[in-house]
Amino acid sequence: MSRFVNRRVFLLFLAVALGIPILSARAAERVVNLTFVVFSDIYEMAERDGRGGFARIAGGLKAERAKRKNVIVAHAGDTLSPSLTSSVDKGAHIVELLNRIGVDVFTPGNHEFDFGEAVFRQRMGEATFPLLAANLRDASGRALPGFADSKIIDVDGVKIGVFGLTDDESARRSSPGSLKLLPAIETAKREAQALRDAGADLVVVVTHSEWQDDLRLAKLGPIDIVLSGHDHNLLVAYDGRAAVGETQADGVNLVAIDVEMRIADDGVKRWTPKFRIIDTADVAPDAAIAERVAQYEAEVDKALDVDIGLAKTPLDSRKASVRGEETAIGDFFADTMRAAASADVAIINGGGIRGNRSYAPGTTLTRKDIARELPFNNQLVTLALTGADLRAALENAVWLIGKDAGRFAQISGARIVVRRDAVPGSRLASIEIGGKPLDDTKLYKVATIDFLARGKDGYVALARGKPLVSDLEGPLLTNVIIDAVEKTRVIAPVVDGRIRIE
Repeated sequence: MSRFVNRRVFLLFLAVALGIPILSARAAERVVNLTFVVFSDIYEMAERDGRGGFARIAGGLKAERAKRKNVIVAHAGDTLSPSLTSSVDKGAHIVELLNRIGVDVFTPGNHEFDFGEAVFRQRMGEATFPLLAANLRDASGRALPGFADSKIIDVDGVKIGVFGLTDDESARRSSPGSLKLLPAIETAKREAQALRDAGADLVVVVTHSEWQDDLRLAKLGPIDIVLSGHDHNLLVAYDGRAAVGETQADGVNLVAIDVEMRIADDGVKRWTPKFRIIDTADVAPDAAIAERVAQYEAEVDKALDVDIGLAKTPLDSRKASVRGEETAIGDFFADTMRAAASADVAIINGGGIRGNRSYAPGTTLTRKDIARELPFNNQLVTLALTGADLRAALENAVWLIGKDAGRFAQISGARIVVRRDAVPGSRLASIEIGGKPLDDTKLYKVATIDFLARGKDGYVALARGKPLVSDLEGPLLTNVIIDAVEKTRVIAPVVDGRIRIE
């Protein structure tokens, strides 16, 4: 037996004799458990089909905080808009609900800017939760009041560096006013390294960005965890070095990342993540938040009864009309869409107009009237579309003419002549765009609704278009129409022959 082994045996005997605990190298490690919970893109207050809504989100977070010691909750943006309620109070109800629920980090998304810079500043000033956005600056290049680029949270000796990031491209397509959005990836590199240099053991970015950028952020090096929003898709990923988590919209689920941080005697820290998808259908709603949501819904219902303008001419949204011929109300909706998007053409399917009623000349319109006409929470999107695909889309609009099909379109910026008895796909005798024959090789800017842009109702040609303003960025069509009526106070659309059926 060597002297070294003899020495080890002696020390072991001495330790036992003195009652000193014996620790292995593994047992000597200290373990700190952390949980990050992310949610984003919450537009609707109430649950739908037993999932989502603020009461279930609050219930889920309450349960996490009760079961676990170190929980950090992040909201990854998009919530002030779009919704009918937001059209009434410009997102004030959202901030109040988030104040009640409590989040540890909030990063603004593109929809936070939908009502303009002044409203954005006002709403963020009402927040009692931390606001982080490393790439958001005022006109002079300074951080906004109430905002920080990052912060370091110390949890049981583990330093967590957190910074916020807002997608610069989608936010610019909203209405940020004089606010500047610095390039997101470049900012992330700089901020993540600064946090690492400041001693952060974990670097976390709360970002509102497309999933491709989420994965780019995860590969930068200094970033350990990416908590994201924007795509409305459930995403969890781990490559052995960095973890990514994103939830679906409206609180359908929450993503939790449980981190086990092992700290050795020499100070070396190693961490591993485990993902949990929290289905809010399995969560007990928070009673107090549910009560507040119900109060807000009652207030909104009352607010929707507010008069917004006068229809000077008769309007007809009956099913057979909007699905079979040009209508004045369809013209008004499509014209408003085209103007709002600065587009060449606008297309909305008759199946998306659901009021099924006639309005006599002189009818006073309310917000509720518009909400009943456009009940599907469709968003206004803008596409770059070839003339050939625009032709195909317009052919689809009249493919089932005479059958009350929902695909029949109300249009703006185009004039078409339809041969009722021709073969489907060849029914358009002529198409003019802006007073000129349609050019199959030209690119046109087309305003439509998200439902059609996804290729629904036979509009596969629209799905081939390049999104200029996507469904993740566009405003709620109902709000666009309400705003237009409120602005003019009197509308007087008339059928002008843009759809002629022979």
